Amino acid sequence: MKLQDVKELPERIPEKEVYSLIGSTISDFKNEAISKNVFLEIMTELMERQIMTYEILKEPLRGILDELIASMWNINNYNDVDIMLSLIVNFGLEKSFNKAKVSIENNSDIELEILEEIQETIAEVGNHMSNPYYGLQ
Repeated sequence: MKLQDVKELPERIPEKEVYSLIGSTISDFKNEAISKNVFLEIMTELMERQIMTYEILKEPLRGILDELIASMWNINNYNDVDIMLSLIVNFGLEKSFNKAKVSIENNSDIELEILEEIQETIAEVGNHMSNPYYGLQ
């Protein structure tokens, strides 16, 4: 699916359709049919649709996405960090969240802006990483 097609989706779509689109986007990225930047943009659009279902992303898709985002994590690009942190928090990706936390522990070369973004996210999430809807309950 193309980014423009995803952007044109209604704000609310059935959960089953969100899952299908997330799965196909992951497959497209793994098969190198889309770039990392396009993948992250599409996932951001799909995250916004997932949020509107008011349901936590279910396994096994959650685990697959978590593994993929964790494998992509890098602290060298602010835009990547910003987008991935949003995906991590809103999809409740625990492995990726832990990787983000560890990435700043012994890294003196990290840009201040990136460090602050990660620290702010860690402080906001607290102990509720697995449930992005915690504050709404």
